[in-house]
Amino acid sequence: MKKLWPLPLALLGLILSACTGSQEPPLPALVAMGGEGEVRFFRARDLQGGTASPVGIWNTPSLQDLAHSQTFGRLYLLFPDRLEAYSTQGFTEDAVPQPAPTQAAFPNDVDCTGGYLRLGQNQLLAHCPEAGKAFLWSLDASGNLELADLTGLPREVRLALFPQGGQELLAYMTREALGYRPPQNPSGTPSLEKPLDPQASQGPYDLQLDRLRGRLLGLAATLAEVQLYTLEGESLSSRKVLADFPRPSRLALDPVGGGVVYGQGFQVLFPRESPVQRQFHTYTAGLVGQDGYLYLVQGQTLEVHDLVPSPAFLGRQALDFSPTSLAFIPVE
Repeated sequence: MKKLWPLPLALLGLILSACTGSQEPPLPALVAMGGEGEVRFFRARDLQGGTASPVGIWNTPSLQDLAHSQTFGRLYLLFPDRLEAYSTQGFTEDAVPQPAPTQAAFPNDVDCTGGYLRLGQNQLLAHCPEAGKAFLWSLDASGNLELADLTGLPREVRLALFPQGGQELLAYMTREALGYRPPQNPSGTPSLEKPLDPQASQGPYDLQLDRLRGRLLGLAATLAEVQLYTLEGESLSSRKVLADFPRPSRLALDPVGGGVVYGQGFQVLFPRESPVQRQFHTYTAGLVGQDGYLYLVQGQTLEVHDLVPSPAFLGRQALDFSPTSLAFIPVE
């Protein structure tokens, strides 16, 4: 793959269509893997080549999730009682200094165990499902946490951030509907809600923004199959993905590298859709890097696939721990 850096969205389609494979020098990058109270950092090119020796390990007891913003140059860590933001300036393929983080504490009555993070354009969303709370924090790690208003949303809702009209809206998915609204004003505008058809009986499993096309992608399941729901403009569509017999599933999206749904096997959604791959494998964490490689976790094992021009299995390797969240960090 060519070395790709963030570009205006109008150019991304041209970039994707120009990709012809991963034969060129790899993009210098780290893959951060969080789980079991640690964050381990690996060279992306090492993982692609079949080795898995970390270049750095951070001790992070009770870590719940992590996310990285290349635009703001920060790595965000979620804990039951707080958020932490670390500058990634100075990260290289050989070193991951751990500077003092900027912290934002949750209120004393909030336990974010089981929570997750979603990136917006300028804000970070931390959803704490068990506490029934969600918070917004500026991606530059300034200011205080802002409480999102979840009035009318069930506890099993999945949330994301959806930029529109100069605002960062709260996108939500329940078993009955997919929509968005202002995060502090449930009855405000712009807002939209569309009923799910077919209605889900399991999940929702995931909801994420497809930044390339400005649409929302959500996953849930009927009794028979996993459904991918796509809200684009004012149109909501659905279709079956993955293999028969629904299992929990998730999305791994990168506007340059591609989009994948994974769970019981995996299936590439874009830039070029694939049939279901490795459907007898169950994956619990995944990442698409902007270099066009797919990283999938199965227990304590990592698989790497080259997505360009079509999925190609590169190999698998033992990790000696079970990561639950992954992030791709381009470095100098």
